[in-house]
Amino acid sequence: KSLAEKYGFQYNKLYFKNQKTLWGSCSSKNNININIHVMRLPQHLIDYILIHELAHTIQKNHGKDFWKLVDKCVGGGKLLARELKRYSIEF
Repeated sequence: KSLAEKYGFQYNKLYFKNQKTLWGSCSSKNNININIHVMRLPQHLIDYILIHELAHTIQKNHGKDFWKLVDKCVGGGKLLARELKRYSIEF
């Protein structure tokens, strides 16, 4: 079962890209881009990135409501964001 189904998110299209600076992004049309290098991360951080971008389908900013939504799905969203910063996209 996908994380989107599990948590009730809806997105338009999903793309995998070789990005140099971002782990993921969500467009105003709810298209989600995921960096192909996420496959090198631990599973809990992959899940965090996916939930982070799915949350942007509802909350387009990084405000309080955004983090509440992320935390509802993965818990400790800001801690996971800090952990992710220890990883470089260019391995």
